[in-house]
Amino acid sequence: MAFERTEFLALMPSTISISTRTSHSNYGEATYGSAVTYRARVVDKSGWVRNAAGENVEVRTICWVASTGSIDISDRITLPGGATPPIVMGERFPDDQGSHHHKLSLGWS
Repeated sequence: MAFERTEFLALMPSTISISTRTSHSNYGEATYGSAVTYRARVVDKSGWVRNAAGENVEVRTICWVASTGSIDISDRITLPGGATPPIVMGERFPDDQGSHHHKLSLGWS
């Protein structure tokens, strides 16, 4: 049985924002576009994941995001308390109609 959209969103009491990385400044610092807000479930859960480079990286938070769009690990996430931890790993989960939501593993801010 699939989740109905309203039932699924009821599991996501928080609001987060994600800004897409647009380029780099002359000093090599990342620059970001306007933030977009999403419903999310933010859970403190320490653990380890293997990043895209094959290295084991410690994570502190798991964030389930109600978004069918694209979220890249180079994007900037802002949690409800204002923290901006790095996105260490991102996974996209489909349903019978395509992309449904994301699971983001976040490092230490």
